Amino acid sequence: MALERHKKPRLNDFLIVWLWPIFASLFSFLIQANTLVSTLLFFGVPSLYLSFKHKHCVKMIFLFSFTFSIPFAIILDYIMEITQGWYIPSSFFDPYRILGYVSIEQLIWLFLYLYLVAIFYEAFLEKTCTHRLYSSHLKYGIILLYLIFGLFIIIHLTKHELLEINYFYLKFGIVLGLLPIAVALIKFPRLYTQFLQTAAYFFYLSFLYEVTALVLGQWTFPATNQFVGFLSLGSISFPFEELFFWIILGAMGALSYYKLLGEKG
Repeated sequence: MALERHKKPRLNDFLIVWLWPIFASLFSFLIQANTLVSTLLFFGVPSLYLSFKHKHCVKMIFLFSFTFSIPFAIILDYIMEITQGWYIPSSFFDPYRILGYVSIEQLIWLFLYLYLVAIFYEAFLEKTCTHRLYSSHLKYGIILLYLIFGLFIIIHLTKHELLEINYFYLKFGIVLGLLPIAVALIKFPRLYTQFLQTAAYFFYLSFLYEVTALVLGQWTFPATNQFVGFLSLGSISFPFEELFFWIILGAMGALSYYKLLGEKG
């Protein structure tokens, strides 16, 4: 009986989290939400809910998400914006944009995305939060990432045209998406099922978010010559790279960093 009482709230949590993206999409359409509001609806609300239910996981996940979202979001959004790979026409924080291009919503989105992936994984699959807050892997990962970010800032200030990288989404996705996933699954082969289960949920959530955002005009993909191809759904279209590297593999990529940088042993 005790075991059944323990499982019931977990089932309720699971159903709530799976149903929420539908509500977030419908409510976004109802109020004609901007990028910030949709981001908070799709990612902020479930993150807050799962954090309340699993308080012991919050500290490590917050550190991981905050530390890595800022440099990743700035580098990725800056290069995609200057190459016109994607474009966010309006920001709640306009006219202020970091380095003249990066909207604050991008930092908020990536932080919440990384956070929700990790808290979802811990809440429904790992159930232990065994990561060490100050593991050596995490420390070296942070040092390396911020050295790269520092190099990015130097190039921006001295020879910014070098950052106009053609097919950047494809190159970024292969090097910083596919490769970490491969390394993580080789190192932790027991994680195949957990990775796929997490990816299934985030495919569903991210696809709904993508369609909602594109219909509402929250972002576009102006430079069609920056992608290997486009997929069309009615009146909207988005790049193959968006489908493959974010909607399909995004959660697995985030989990790869989370596990490689924080796992014990």
